[in-house]
Amino acid sequence: MPLLESVRALAPYLQSWLEYQRDLARVPGVQVAVRVNGELAASLALGVANEATGEALTTGHLFRIASHSKTFTATSIFQLVEAGILRLDDPAGQWLPELEGSPAAAMTVRELLGHQSGINRDGADSDYWQQMHDFPNREALIELCRAQSVFPANQHFKYSNMGYSLLGLIIEAASRQSYDEYIAAHITGPLKLANLGPELPAAREPELASGHSGRLAGNDARRVLPSSDTRAMAAATGFYGTAEDVTAYLSAHTPGRTELLADASKRLMQRRESEVTRPVRRWYGLGFIIDEVNGRALVGHSGGFPGHITQSWLDPASGLSVSVLTNCLGGPATEWATNLIRLIDLAVKAPQKALADAPDTDLDSFTGRYATDWGVYDVVKLDGRLVSLVPQGDPAWSVTELTVLDANTLAPAPEAGFGAVGEAFRFQRDADGAVEWVRQGGGRAWPVAAYRERVGLPALG
Repeated sequence: MPLLESVRALAPYLQSWLEYQRDLARVPGVQVAVRVNGELAASLALGVANEATGEALTTGHLFRIASHSKTFTATSIFQLVEAGILRLDDPAGQWLPELEGSPAAAMTVRELLGHQSGINRDGADSDYWQQMHDFPNREALIELCRAQSVFPANQHFKYSNMGYSLLGLIIEAASRQSYDEYIAAHITGPLKLANLGPELPAAREPELASGHSGRLAGNDARRVLPSSDTRAMAAATGFYGTAEDVTAYLSAHTPGRTELLADASKRLMQRRESEVTRPVRRWYGLGFIIDEVNGRALVGHSGGFPGHITQSWLDPASGLSVSVLTNCLGGPATEWATNLIRLIDLAVKAPQKALADAPDTDLDSFTGRYATDWGVYDVVKLDGRLVSLVPQGDPAWSVTELTVLDANTLAPAPEAGFGAVGEAFRFQRDADGAVEWVRQGGGRAWPVAAYRERVGLPALG
């Protein structure tokens, strides 16, 4: 089955898989979109936009996507390079004479793009991230950027919002447009994306999914956080958007698409410029985080803003783009986006089964979420065959291929492992054929609703 059709077929289970994790992690809301070659394959909104009011989250709610902004800034820089207006080896001081006499004046556009300039991350006073004061205006930003470098240029990858904020000012100087005007004319306008922009307009505040605080202890209530204007730092962290529009934008970075950049520029942006070792080993290009999952070379970006944590990925080779947006600090957007890709791969990269399923058997009659005192597992139909897996974490860690032996029996693929490997799943059904319970490895599991009733838990809404 082609990738687009596989993702569309997976979408109903994807919603169940994601909702289980959202509920368990007590994340207020999550918005997700998946595209293949620009075609929308799945779009979901789960939970609430505001815990205090109970407003339901929709696919139209806006999120602050924060450091996704860097991909737009890098795209703008490469557009200006392609136009012959600036060069990657131009020093920042050539475009921003206010930096004269400071280390920042000699930092090149390329060093700033790749976080190799050595400049500090957020300035000497970055409590704007805790909403204790406003984000810096242009004058304050320039002053913060005149400080001594932390490292010499090209010694270490050192992530810097200051550096990308300078790139935003360089774009304004080179294009003779405001940053907002440039983005509208050269990125969101050509792509016809109305729910994506570099700073949230006041008139659109009611469309914003409210941000929520993190939790210091398990029973802490989350606080609804106010919105913030990023002012002179929009190029580093100001963008807002929906998952649908973010994936549409990322799709334009696949080879062969011509709306934004030539393929030569995309290759420069997406190749490994720097190795990153903390918190995990990955790479950075010129505006993109780079990672590898299941052999897929992914490019994209994360985003952290007061109340919102987000992650989006693009596989340029297949055209698969994924965006996961959460509206709380500590929201596991990167984990969910990466595992979503792993789940898609389980569907599209099916192994060859030693035995064929029994003929004339309804695979859907086995599917569901089954609970025991130890937790839950799912029996899922993926691209025309059955598997069992735990709807949490990397699905590859728990997945087992299943073969239908008869209308009430599934045989797991033989493997070496802990647990009841190789022992059949035996389904007990009522007179109407509905599953009452499943026995596997000697122990029983019940459909979640039946289990909750059995142990005295309230029904789920």
